Amino acid sequence: MNPLASTKCARRLLMALAATISILLTAGCGSSGGPVPPLGGSFSNASLNGQYVMKQTGTGINQQGTAVDPFSETSVFTADGKGNLTITVDDFDQVGGPYGGVESLAGTYHINSDGTGYLIFKYTTPSNYSITMIDDSHFYLIEGDTYATSSGYGVLQDTSAFGAPPSGAFVFKGHNVDTSSRVGGVSIAGGAITGTEDFLTLGTLFPNQPISSTVAMSSTDANGRGTFTLSDGSSFNYYVVNSTEFYFMSNSASGSLEIGQAEAQTGGPFSAATLASGNSYVFGSAGDTTVSGPAGIHSAGVFTTDGVSAITGGTVDYVQDTTVNSNLAVSGGTYTLASNGRGTINLSLVGGSISPQIFWMINGTSAYFLANNTAAVEDGTFSLQQAAPTLSGQAAFVMDGFDSGGLKDRVGDFEPTNSGAFNWNQTANSFLPSSGSGIVSSLGTNGTYTVSSNGRVAVVVNGVTSSVVFYLSSANTGFMVQEDADVGGAFTQQASQ
Repeated sequence: MNPLASTKCARRLLMALAATISILLTAGCGSSGGPVPPLGGSFSNASLNGQYVMKQTGTGINQQGTAVDPFSETSVFTADGKGNLTITVDDFDQVGGPYGGVESLAGTYHINSDGTGYLIFKYTTPSNYSITMIDDSHFYLIEGDTYATSSGYGVLQDTSAFGAPPSGAFVFKGHNVDTSSRVGGVSIAGGAITGTEDFLTLGTLFPNQPISSTVAMSSTDANGRGTFTLSDGSSFNYYVVNSTEFYFMSNSASGSLEIGQAEAQTGGPFSAATLASGNSYVFGSAGDTTVSGPAGIHSAGVFTTDGVSAITGGTVDYVQDTTVNSNLAVSGGTYTLASNGRGTINLSLVGGSISPQIFWMINGTSAYFLANNTAAVEDGTFSLQQAAPTLSGQAAFVMDGFDSGGLKDRVGDFEPTNSGAFNWNQTANSFLPSSGSGIVSSLGTNGTYTVSSNGRVAVVVNGVTSSVVFYLSSANTGFMVQEDADVGGAFTQQASQ
C-alpha cells in the first residue's frame, strides 16, 4: 500500500474510533439485526464479475478526526465472480486532500438473488458499501459505515478501451460540493480538449465560457485512469468506462471536491425540432444550497415541447431547504436549442417557480443540465419519456438527502405486486453530522402507489415515508423526490434474470 493510501487507512481508523458510540447504538437497533429477505431475481456473486469503476459523494469524519466534512471518491476494483475483490484505485478528496491513489487491497462481496448485496474494502478499518445491481454491468451504492455516509454509482469497465485518451465529441457534467456546477460540450483529439461550458458558482452564472486543456489527457494505465488539466487551472484524474464514456474527479491540492462524468455526443447538429412536438421529457436533479449546504435541493418533473420553442405542459415537484413544492402544474414556458446541443428551458409554474435550466444534449433524447439558481448549485439529467410508462417490474433505487434526524442515504429495490402495491427492500445510513456518527439499518416493507397519465406517481412506503413522488421516464425507471424530507434519488428497472 502506498503512503497516501496509508494516510487514508489512518483516517478510517480515526473515523471508527469516533463512531464507537454509534456502533453500540446500531447493535441494539432491531431494524439492523440481519439481512432483508430478498425480492425476486436470480442475481448471484457471479453477477459481479470483471473490473468496475464506482464514484460517490458523501459526508464523513475528516482525516484529522476533528470535524465532519463532505467528500468525493472514485474507486476501481476487480470482482472474481466468487465473492472476492481486488481494489486497485481509491482516489479520495476531502478537506486537505487529495488522498489515496493506486494501490493493491483485498476485499470481499456478496450479491443476493434480488441484486442487493455488499462490498467490503479491507483497510485496517474496513469500508463497507451496500449495493443493488441494476444488471451485471451497473449498480447503485451507499457507504454503510458509522463514520461516513455516501451515495453513488458503479459500472463495468471495458478494458479494451484503455490506453489512448477518449476521442471525439463529448458532453459533460461536473459538481463541486457547496461550490459549483458545470455542463458543457468538448471535442477531444489526441488528448487535447477544446469546447464550451456553462459554469455556475453559488450565486453567479458564467455562460458560454471557452474551455480547453493546458495539459492534455494522458494515456490511461491498467485501471483506465489518466490525468488532464484545464485552462481554468483545475486538474483531474479521469477513469475510462468505455470508448464513449468516462468519469472524472479533481486531483488538485486546493481541496476541490469536483466529480463528474462525460458521454460521447451523437445525433447532432441539433435544432429546436430535436425536442419534437408532443414529446415529453422527465428530469431529475439535486444540489447544495446556501441555507442547508450539501443535498439542500432535490427536483423532479416532466415537461412537454412543441418542436419550435414552447413548453406546453407538465408538472414539477421539488424540495429546497425543507420547503416542499408539490405537484406544480407547468402552465407554459419556452426553450431554445442550438446546433451544438446547448439549450435553455424556462418553465412557468402554477403556484410556484423553478430556476431556468441550461442543458447540453448528449444525443437526440437525453441531456445534462444545471439550474441557474442564485441560492444553489444544482445539476441533473433529462430524457425522453416513453409512451405510457408503468410500474410493472422490479427496480433498483438510490436516494440521498436529509431530514430532522440527519443525513439519509438509501439503496435497495422495489417490486410491484399488483396494480397499486409493491414490496420495498432497503439498506439505509442515517448520519448525524453534529455527532459524526451514523446508524446503518435494513428494512423490508411494502407500500402503495397511484400512477397519473403523465408518469407522475404518488407513493407510500410503509415505515419509511408517506410522501414520495416518482416521475417515470420508462417502465420502472425515473427520478424521485421525498416530500416529508429533503431527500431524492433515481431508480432503474433491473435486468430480467
